[in-house]
Amino acid sequence: MSSTREMPNSLKPVDIDCYYIGWLSEQLDLLYQATKLERLKLASWEEEKPFSILGVIELLSLEVQGYATQVEVGNYTASHTKIIEHLRQLNILKVDYFAQWYFQNLDTYPQTKQYIEQMDHLRLRLIESFSQDLAAVA
Repeated sequence: MSSTREMPNSLKPVDIDCYYIGWLSEQLDLLYQATKLERLKLASWEEEKPFSILGVIELLSLEVQGYATQVEVGNYTASHTKIIEHLRQLNILKVDYFAQWYFQNLDTYPQTKQYIEQMDHLRLRLIESFSQDLAAVA
């Protein structure tokens, strides 16, 4: 995966954090595009299921990348404490049926697995970033 994002020569630690979060979000977009065939296969599989794996992935992605955008532009829609708590609740592997599907299909959907892992990495990075900002204010 390549990135179209160029890193400026001199950045403060806060700027590096924002840059890295933006870069991770950009990589997530590229990974999503690479999962197209697996998403089609998964959509067919889940037609008979009472739940939607793709739905969970889409919702989580919207939430996580929305927070990444907030970090990049420095415009927060909620307090850091609320954002951190919400990001902690977005742990996709705490959704029982999702975790079961995920661990049973590691080899069947490798690109989707990579996408989920990258999304979770971004989620955790966001928690760390918001926590650091909160600690700096205190």
